[in-house]
Amino acid sequence: MDFKQLECFVTVAREKSFSKAAEILYLSQPSVTSKVQKLESKLDITLFNRKNKNISLTEGGEMFYRYATELLNLCAKAENSICEYKKNIEGVLTICASSIPEQHLLPYIVKAFKEKYPQVVFSIRHKDSKEVVEEILAGTINFGFVGAKYVSEALEYIDFFDDRLLLVTAKEKKLNGKPITIDMLFGEDIVLREEGSGTRLLIENALKEKKLDFNIFKSQTINESMEAVKKMVALGVGISFISEIAVKDELATGQLVSYDIEDLKLDRHFSLAYSKNRCLSPIEEKFKEFVRDWQWEGIL
Repeated sequence: MDFKQLECFVTVAREKSFSKAAEILYLSQPSVTSKVQKLESKLDITLFNRKNKNISLTEGGEMFYRYATELLNLCAKAENSICEYKKNIEGVLTICASSIPEQHLLPYIVKAFKEKYPQVVFSIRHKDSKEVVEEILAGTINFGFVGAKYVSEALEYIDFFDDRLLLVTAKEKKLNGKPITIDMLFGEDIVLREEGSGTRLLIENALKEKKLDFNIFKSQTINESMEAVKKMVALGVGISFISEIAVKDELATGQLVSYDIEDLKLDRHFSLAYSKNRCLSPIEEKFKEFVRDWQWEGIL
């Protein structure tokens, strides 16, 4: 049912005049008359007695007037509720994040967002980058933080942090040669993240560009925990490629030693991934905008 027709009908009934209703609604009188006539045609009933100059409701018009006013009031309440909903940034914000963003970046963003919107409650779940993307595409979550981009027409990404992978070793292990190249690592033991990890995907793609794969290494140890990977490297289980931000403390204290690999492309972005085909809630839209405008200067 056309709410503009209802609005015209109710206003004419209240003012007992088509011309006054037109003035109030900022419409022409023919337009008001046309809308009321279309409503009468739809309902198959005459709503007004139009004898002489006096306008009054018919018996059917009086009956319908009660429903029409209720419908308009309900519509107004709905609009007011939506306006209040948009103004009040509160509620639960569910976020999935891969290891590095979850542990090293997201805490700063959460702290700043909660300072601005203290009524927001965060629910943060750990997933690797591939799982985050799969859940967004499945509609289970609306967005998440990833360390690798998976191509899909349904996805969009907001890059919010520049990162690079470093080759890290135990402090006792010394790699000879400068600069370090990938061929110098043939036959080394390596500690890797699990499949689906953005870190692992970046290494895999960098090796593919050199027409290589993980078989160049002597043995592989797979672990889902970045902290466990760092510990294994420190104990000499093998070398690894780890995000620079994830090892800055271990490098500063001398627990690990890092190297740049000259001939591997190991730069990347951490991103907020979301579905461009889904309507986000006001709190989610606000958080998305917050991440898009986020600046790291002076924080890390």
